[in-house]
Amino acid sequence: MTTPARDHRADHRWYMAGLWGYFLAAGIQGVLYPWIIAFVLHESSERVGIAQMFSMLPMLLLGLFGGAMADRVELRRHLMRLQSVAMLPPLILAGLIYNGIVSYNIMILYVLALSTIGGYVMPARDSMLSRVAATSLDGNIQRAVALAMSGQFLGQVGGYLLGSPAEYIGAWPLLILQSALLGFAAFTTSRLAASPPEPRASQRRSPLRDVKEGLLAVWRDERIRPVLLMMFFSGILFTGVFMVLFPILIRDVYHGSSREIGFVFMSFFGGIGVSSLALSRFRPIRRQGRAIMLAMCTGSAVMVLVHFNPPIWGVFLLAHGWGLAAGISMSQSRAIVQESATDALRARMLAGFNLGTMGGGPIGSLLVGILIGRIGPLNAVLIPSGLMLFLWAAIFFFTPLWKIEAPR
Repeated sequence: MTTPARDHRADHRWYMAGLWGYFLAAGIQGVLYPWIIAFVLHESSERVGIAQMFSMLPMLLLGLFGGAMADRVELRRHLMRLQSVAMLPPLILAGLIYNGIVSYNIMILYVLALSTIGGYVMPARDSMLSRVAATSLDGNIQRAVALAMSGQFLGQVGGYLLGSPAEYIGAWPLLILQSALLGFAAFTTSRLAASPPEPRASQRRSPLRDVKEGLLAVWRDERIRPVLLMMFFSGILFTGVFMVLFPILIRDVYHGSSREIGFVFMSFFGGIGVSSLALSRFRPIRRQGRAIMLAMCTGSAVMVLVHFNPPIWGVFLLAHGWGLAAGISMSQSRAIVQESATDALRARMLAGFNLGTMGGGPIGSLLVGILIGRIGPLNAVLIPSGLMLFLWAAIFFFTPLWKIEAPR
């Protein structure tokens, strides 16, 4: 008796469904976590910055080891188990909050747990994308990355929408929903085709050696290195602005709450999702480096305009415009890595690139939190904008990023 042929096109649908589930949960956390820190616990801007730093740091550092592991294991089962374990921290926190137990230290432990798991989820999911694209999208990497990014960020927008009424319904019901969405992501992952590890993965190897191999591969690649430099330093300048300044701005200048935090995050990530989705419908961008550099200018313009204290709807519009440009720079930078990475090193190269591009985030969050405490949120937005001018000029004159094009 013959087994029916598998429809590999279904793999991409299941992959995208899992992506939506995972990032709907991430969007809920993206609203709840800073809202509890800044509004429920009334922490200072410095402590908000430290809390946001801890939300990113384990994911970045452990992502390197997560990439090394993803290159050695069967990805479907590995990713399914990780997403199942990720259901536990929000359930535990929901139980604590329901019983009136919440503190700054508890929130730090909660986000450390989720960020640690995320460090292993991210490279496994990114590596799986290339295999799904090869069978379901005829190997069109730019389209696969653009669709994945649109699902990731539009999913986060949906999560922000779900999390924004936290002040009215409380945090614990939303944490239970977050856990259920992570369970859904695990289920959809179980529906993907099994992807055996590379033949060399069966050999016993040092994790540190694997991590070093991936980092060296990223740094030595002539197409990836200038993108990495641009994204790392822009992360220092702008990730902290987004994750720390906007919640403090909403609280201290616009006197809003979880709803306004949710709206500003929805505006930004919705812009990323919309532009990424639009890119998936068009022909691949040829001059990728030029597109990245031009898009990066938009963040500086947004920060300058926020300094003039526009009405709250103006902040939403500016965040949306920033997101539209960020979708271009992020999708093209990730496409360059996916196109350049080898199968044997793909997860490690993606993890190394993620460390480089997001590694500036914890640094920026800490610095922006301190800066806001010294000069206030409206003045603090001008510092990254001014420094971006020097970064852009340095990248233009001293790296080949402006001339990087997609492979024919």
